[in-house]
Amino acid sequence: MDNVKRGKTSMYQVTYDYLTANREKMDSMPNFPTYYDELGVDISKLLGFAAVETTNLTGISNRKNELKMVVAQNAYDLSTRIFAYAEQSNLVELQKDSYYPESVLKYGTDAFVRDNSRKLYNLAQTNLENLAAFGVTAETQATFLANIDQFEKAIPLKRDSVSERVKRNKAYDAVMVQTDAVLKKIDSLAVTLRLSDPDFYAGYKSSRKIIDTGTASLSVKGQVVEVGSLEPVPDAFVELMPLPLNGDTPLKKKTADKGGFQVKSMTPGNYQMKVSKYGYTEQVLDVAVNSGETTKLTITLAKN
Repeated sequence: MDNVKRGKTSMYQVTYDYLTANREKMDSMPNFPTYYDELGVDISKLLGFAAVETTNLTGISNRKNELKMVVAQNAYDLSTRIFAYAEQSNLVELQKDSYYPESVLKYGTDAFVRDNSRKLYNLAQTNLENLAAFGVTAETQATFLANIDQFEKAIPLKRDSVSERVKRNKAYDAVMVQTDAVLKKIDSLAVTLRLSDPDFYAGYKSSRKIIDTGTASLSVKGQVVEVGSLEPVPDAFVELMPLPLNGDTPLKKKTADKGGFQVKSMTPGNYQMKVSKYGYTEQVLDVAVNSGETTKLTITLAKN
């Protein structure tokens, strides 16, 4: 449920509660008891939709995410082993192809984790004989592949549930239209009390204001450059994690051709930023995001 729907549903509830507390003001008006009952029924439906939205995907998501974490950890472990072999053998291209920061795999999208896990699996298969000394065997590969297959099968289940959510949202929208129509009828009755009972009418008007549950549009802007030369560093991974660290999914960006990046719609607070790229030493720093301001940064990376 998006912020607009959440705000309107809250407004409906506030209005209903206000009318409940002041029923004697309008109960004798034509059709008001019917409108009041309809409003209560509609709000119950909307709250039911919201509850389903919150809980319906939990079980499926948990199972998929468990499999994703297993595959991501397998992939990172395999990445380090292939990278070690490539570095020892001076295979520069294989080093580049096998380099993945752990957090990039751990917090990547489903498709990213799936596709890059298969890429690492294929790299290992191609170099399997040479990787034996680094703990990569046909058995470990078979286990990794089985985990990838399980994870891939779990992804469509989430997608199917999202399709159900789309249908539910359409039904949600229809009830909101119906609720707005009922409230317009109540509005036409309430306005007749504007002069005779101004306090009641002012309270009613106040209850009809949509509650804004959204957050302010915030952003961090920055550029990643090389130490010394100050040349832009494109395709660097930028991750922002709220502090204190508690396992939240980081905000992620990749720097553009001129090393720039921007992250929007952030909640005010302190964040840990990690900036990394193959061939450079990872940079970790704390960043403060203030309400209504844009934090501007220049991050330097040193070559290994």
